[in-house]
Amino acid sequence: MKIQCRVCDFSVKNGQNCINFRGTPQRIYGMNVKNYQDALNIWEKLRYAKYLDAHQNSWYDKSIRADNYSFLDKLNSYSDKTGFIEKFCSFTGFPNLRTVSDKIDSTFKNCINRIARDLNSRNLTSGYDIIDSGYDPTCSLGLRKAFPGSDLDKGYIILAGNEYNSAKQEENIVNNFKGRLWDELDQRIVSLNHPDTFPSVYTKSQVKNMLSGLDETARKVQEETTSQNIRNNISGSLLASFLGPWGIALTAIKLLKKQAKQAQKIALSTDPYEAGEFNRKIAQKISTAKEREDVKNFAFFIEMVKANLVRNPSLKNDSIFTAIKISPFVKNSNVTQVEAWLNKINGGYMKSKLRSRMALESDFYSMSTDTKYDLIKDVIKYCTDDQSSRFSKYFKNDDDIANRYEKLLQSLR
Repeated sequence: MKIQCRVCDFSVKNGQNCINFRGTPQRIYGMNVKNYQDALNIWEKLRYAKYLDAHQNSWYDKSIRADNYSFLDKLNSYSDKTGFIEKFCSFTGFPNLRTVSDKIDSTFKNCINRIARDLNSRNLTSGYDIIDSGYDPTCSLGLRKAFPGSDLDKGYIILAGNEYNSAKQEENIVNNFKGRLWDELDQRIVSLNHPDTFPSVYTKSQVKNMLSGLDETARKVQEETTSQNIRNNISGSLLASFLGPWGIALTAIKLLKKQAKQAQKIALSTDPYEAGEFNRKIAQKISTAKEREDVKNFAFFIEMVKANLVRNPSLKNDSIFTAIKISPFVKNSNVTQVEAWLNKINGGYMKSKLRSRMALESDFYSMSTDTKYDLIKDVIKYCTDDQSSRFSKYFKNDDDIANRYEKLLQSLR
């Protein structure tokens, strides 16, 4: 029997990788909770993504997750709640969000390095070596204000792979790694169950092959855009009409200055549709929906690689980073607006939920035991976005991100 893994897009035989990723959470049985130690033992099970799978959200899926979280409602005494709170805070670092964020970072890196070592030893290869990994520097984790169970916003991993492998062999390396990541990353610390936040995983040769094709298309888009702009401006230029070649040259210089100003405006824009103008032009050059989807996903991935490379180039000497640095596609791709958001953040902007979290550490210790426990219950359920609305100031985004990106994403499909 074969099962299709929706994370990996990979058919695997029964008993092999990704068998647990079915889109429906598995039920935890035998939840007999008499004290906080029993509750901690059940919470330990929630390290596994299979008990929380939030990639399908029917009433049935939600009801299973609600049952799996129900142990949290069975602690009623002051001593049991206090005991659970102390163990939770000790394990996660909560409510010190810098400590929490550092633990998320180290948990992710330790996990992927452990998986790489194991897969290499099992397959007698170095194809699973980690060349690079990271996430969005503008997200709550990047800003060191993450809660336990936060996601890796636009997280990514580049694996060594093997340049002599076939495309299918490279795909298998990626899928094997994703399956292990799903099974082994501790969801209590960093969650793979938030919508659209499973880390992007590519091999080095996959990145190079994508860049090779996209760079060629990017050059065509740049040439066509520049030529069309010159023609449009010269045809309507009185200066060019009166002064001939000199007028054409002066008009071209004015155009280049105008283009530079427009490029700066786009680079500073946090409007996805406006900022993604180059990517929209790229999409128009691609004939199939499957290729356009691949290019869209690759753009989100490669922009994060570039952003982290710019900020931390040390020890990044692999040839793939040279290819990224000189790539015209990477230079112009802007589906994430990461630089624009960093510019806003450096100017003092901060999401309201993150501002609320800044005061949480001091506020937490003045809360009653019941309030602390209720907040921790919501933090645990935040792993799958099942928290209540009681503490929404710590969780709710300022806008509907999906709605903000919809126009751009539609244009890239």
